[in-house]
Amino acid sequence: MTLLGFDRVCVQQFETVLLYRNGRFEEALMPGRHRIRAGSRQLARIDLRPEVFRFMQGAVSADRFAVNLVYVVRTKIVDPRAAFESTQNYRDEIFIRLQSVAKAVCSRKSRLEIQMDHQSFGNSAQKAASQVLRSIGCECLTFELLQVDSAGLIAELENRRMGFAAHQSLMKEA
Repeated sequence: MTLLGFDRVCVQQFETVLLYRNGRFEEALMPGRHRIRAGSRQLARIDLRPEVFRFMQGAVSADRFAVNLVYVVRTKIVDPRAAFESTQNYRDEIFIRLQSVAKAVCSRKSRLEIQMDHQSFGNSAQKAASQVLRSIGCECLTFELLQVDSAGLIAELENRRMGFAAHQSLMKEA
């Protein structure tokens, strides 16, 4: 039986629905079926499942070497209302903030530290990312540094050294 003047809203297990009436927040609807009064209202469905971002980014280490990073970050919304109200597109905001965090962590570590200790880099970045994402209702669950390559002059020098070493081994075999 349907009640006149009410609408049914079904909220999935993995989401929260924010209810706004006349432009003002009224309530967050949890998973299940709800009856809400019809009228001037807006519903915002917020997916609470973790989201994965993959990055390829250049940065500069504390010892001023250019490095190219490949990393993966898993985030989750912990405050749906803050995520919806704090920015027009929270995914874009997460993306930009995570890139800034990676640059900041790189600027505090030497090239060798970044290349040799991915775990320490990831832990530092995860902690910093959670802090900067908190204001938009999100949390950083994992930050995994997958690959670090030297860029610029240091990469050129390493390539020359590797080429020289390969040339030397060929000469010894001949």
